[in-house]
Amino acid sequence: MPDDIVKTDMIRLLPKLRSFALRLCRNPDQADDLVQTTCERAIRSLDQFDPATRLDSWMFRIMQNLHFNTVRDSANRARLFDLAMTDYDESYDGVQAAASSLELQKVQRFIGELDDDNREVLLKIAIEGRSYKDVADELGVPIGTVTSRLARARLKLREFLDSNGTAPGVKMQSMPGGMS
Repeated sequence: MPDDIVKTDMIRLLPKLRSFALRLCRNPDQADDLVQTTCERAIRSLDQFDPATRLDSWMFRIMQNLHFNTVRDSANRARLFDLAMTDYDESYDGVQAAASSLELQKVQRFIGELDDDNREVLLKIAIEGRSYKDVADELGVPIGTVTSRLARARLKLREFLDSNGTAPGVKMQSMPGGMS
């Protein structure tokens, strides 16, 4: 059966396709989309159409499969959304977030006031996660110097935190390089 004849027969089937789509979707807009998608899929797959079969049966099967796929995909998306939402903490505490932000600003200011040598080592090891050896090589100093600078920076930071106290409920996270 030539493609032009098949396409003409498809056009004749549109009212029946729309009626079937309405029964499947129960929504006129979704039904129209389903009819359009069905026709697009059928035209793209004309080389798979067996002229010995009925065109309407073939197109109804395409439509039904598309609809079932859409329903299944929607159910999967809803399931994945529900899974993602279980990880979402609905108990966001604005007061706690503000206190944490203020505490972080104080710590950042304090780190900015450290001696350049101590600050540089602290940031490279505790923040960037670099190794003592890499920092020592970069600065051109022995590893022992890096270790002592880091220890001084940590001690000063610990003293600052102890004397100022952290905001209620703020927990210091363990940092790479042994800082806690």
